[in-house]
Amino acid sequence: MSLKKSFLIGLCLFLFHSFAHAEVLGVYKTESGTGWLEKSEQGDLILHLEGTYYDMGLQQGNLLKKEVRLSLDCVKGLLHHYDPLVPMSVASAILYEYTYAKEIPYIPLKYQVELRGVAEGAGVDLKTLQSVHGLIFLASCSSVAAWGNATRDGKLYFIRSLDYPLNFVDPKTGVAIQDNSLIVIYKPRGEIPYLTFNWPGFVGSAGGMNAQGVLISVLTNQSKFENPAGLPMIFRVKQVLDKANSVDEAIRLIGAKPFEGGYNFVIAQTKYPQAIAVEMDAREIYIGGWNGPAESNRYHYRGKEYVYEPIPDVVLRTNHPLSSELISHHRGKIERGKKDDSSSSARYRDLRARVLKEYGNLDLETMNQIMRAHYQGMYQGKNDRKYQPTMHQVAYDPATGDFIIAFAKGDPKKSNKFKVSAYNQPYHRYNFYELLQRTPNTEYPEAKSQ
Repeated sequence: MSLKKSFLIGLCLFLFHSFAHAEVLGVYKTESGTGWLEKSEQGDLILHLEGTYYDMGLQQGNLLKKEVRLSLDCVKGLLHHYDPLVPMSVASAILYEYTYAKEIPYIPLKYQVELRGVAEGAGVDLKTLQSVHGLIFLASCSSVAAWGNATRDGKLYFIRSLDYPLNFVDPKTGVAIQDNSLIVIYKPRGEIPYLTFNWPGFVGSAGGMNAQGVLISVLTNQSKFENPAGLPMIFRVKQVLDKANSVDEAIRLIGAKPFEGGYNFVIAQTKYPQAIAVEMDAREIYIGGWNGPAESNRYHYRGKEYVYEPIPDVVLRTNHPLSSELISHHRGKIERGKKDDSSSSARYRDLRARVLKEYGNLDLETMNQIMRAHYQGMYQGKNDRKYQPTMHQVAYDPATGDFIIAFAKGDPKKSNKFKVSAYNQPYHRYNFYELLQRTPNTEYPEAKSQ
């Protein structure tokens, strides 16, 4: 499907949904701020949180009591999918002791009390929520930042695909966790407001944008050296969103020792358009821009040579390192064979080729369609095992605050990963700064226990 045809289809879907009316589903007031939940004109759940982190946790827990419990049931369904013989209580205890208990000394207190607020507000066990936050997802994601000569108008644009498993399904109701995906607007007291995407009961972040025009995405990068005794990735990202006024400040926050896992980050800013890539594990870190040494590196890995060439004003990553510092630590394959387009290296080459084809003409819509076409084109016609499961895909124009988001919908057991994944769902357009200014209509009642 051409980019032009895809754009017209998406525009029709956007216009269709824009005639619906937003609905406030509940309001919950705390001492430091008011949280509220709405279903947008396009049908997405938008959670607005304001105040101290503890109060924002209370707001989420009270507004989403039923959904938080459902999220835990969905996690139970995922664990049962992979090992039906291990009870949730046992898995939760193992996750807590192996990960979260080791992470606690490094997690800022404000995020710990936010999670406690969610547990108290929703009436669920705090330790279970903590153990769920200790899950390490072996996921495959993609992200691109482009600006300057690469874009139509010189502005910075940013895209990311979050490729988590889609088997978080409640075995009793058949409801999938992605069916309650959230757009979350944080207005933390004394810190930078920001946008992220999440699920009921979760307080970490895998990426987003803040009101200073700083953006971040994270991608897994399997390493031989991973250690849970450090600040977890989901809270490293969250610190960037609520503290960083620039890429330099974001690098300082991301690069704080001790390191704990294998990740790639793409970090960008819009004030003075630029982006950098960060590759890290528990021993090493690489930081560089489009003209850094990793972007023009050449190395051998598992008997094959990999050669990289920079694209001016573009930073692009999938799930393997480009740097010499990290490739020697990498664990697993980055190439799976000629017939498998789902490998990290194949995805990198395909995404790079699509960006180069539109080089100089990139903008919000084009970047969005590149990401969707990248996934649709690689997996169309493949068997279900090869489809990349994708929770959400988002494209940002941080200068204006516009963003385009698509969420996965449904149970892959009833359909398949290709049809359920975000790249085959309608995408909806919002403006971050407009969402920041929204307030609930006071005629709507307070949130009630569900």
